[in-house]
Amino acid sequence: MAEIPEDGIHGGVKTETIRIFTSHEAADVAAANLQAHHIQCWITADDGGGMLPNLAAPGGVRLVVQASDAAAAGDLLADLTPAPEIPVQAETEDAISLPAPAISQKKFAAVWWLLIGIVVGVLLCLLYQRYRSLGERTVYHYNRDGKADTARIYRNGQLVELMKDRNLDGSWDYWVYYEQGQAVSAKSDDNFDGKPDETWTYANGLTVAMERDTDFNGIPDEFCTYKYGVIQQMDIRPNGAKFATQRMLYQNGVLTEILRGGDAAGNFKEAVRYDPFANPISTNKPQ
Repeated sequence: MAEIPEDGIHGGVKTETIRIFTSHEAADVAAANLQAHHIQCWITADDGGGMLPNLAAPGGVRLVVQASDAAAAGDLLADLTPAPEIPVQAETEDAISLPAPAISQKKFAAVWWLLIGIVVGVLLCLLYQRYRSLGERTVYHYNRDGKADTARIYRNGQLVELMKDRNLDGSWDYWVYYEQGQAVSAKSDDNFDGKPDETWTYANGLTVAMERDTDFNGIPDEFCTYKYGVIQQMDIRPNGAKFATQRMLYQNGVLTEILRGGDAAGNFKEAVRYDPFANPISTNKPQ
């Protein structure tokens, strides 16, 4: 089937476009049906003679017949199974491509609302976490028997206190206190009578001091000082007395000397030196 000029005249006979198809294949099927019924027809498209099929998309592939055969050809094609085609009146590029932007806009709107939903969900989650972190709350840990053996207290999202029940009698007997995420002090109840017997003080995560109530009467008797977390000295001051009756000196955490018999003036009657294995090596007291 030869291509025809676009002026609607072929061989001096007036022609008419009766169908516009989306592809040459669909137009060829319709043309074959018309020829089978002895109706002369032509196919035309702006695709460079079939070499550039993409160019035919705006105007489609046209099926043309003589104007005198247009009615019969239209009736014949109407009785056949319809092939993909473009309405004759929608021959311009604008008319054919009009629905595409609407579909594209709908897809864009759907993606936009999805992104908004994700952002809103993340913000709500962060706000909920922030809300939960405000105020004071306690988080418990339970052992295999279902008893709470540890509790952590948070205030405005920061840990401020840790408590433990070491003998699982239902009462806390060990406490650690925090400031700005670091431990500043700790207490322990070693005879489990409900009263702390030891108190530890920390600075920059290291121990600086310790007090111990050795007779469990509620008054400290032992006082230790530390440097860089290492013990330097221990004073024995029964019931918190002002002066030490006994003093132990350490070097690099190892006992080096014990002073005994302290008086109110701060003097000691006896001094015993020790080797690194805690064996006495000298004394100032006559044997």
